Amino acid sequence: MLSRIKWLSFSIELFLAVPIFGNIAGDAIPFLLCLVALWHASVLYISKSEDQPILGSVLGILASFLNFFPVIRLIAHAITAIVLIFEIQKAPGME
Repeated sequence: MLSRIKWLSFSIELFLAVPIFGNIAGDAIPFLLCLVALWHASVLYISKSEDQPILGSVLGILASFLNFFPVIRLIAHAITAIVLIFEIQKAPGME
């Protein structure tokens, strides 16, 4: 189940890393980034309780709060997506 949750987190971050979508979501719907931060906090809690990597969720929370800096937010979401895909590939039992 955690692998599906991490895949969804990866998809959200990848979507927000695309300039057109990330800028629209960041500028027009800042409340959405608060929801994404809450999503990552939930995934962080689940990952920690199952002794799985948590760096992707921590970076996701940080990326959500970097929303006020247009170029930095896109880079932060892209880095978070990369970290999440590595967590999915490297973690035991996560395929």
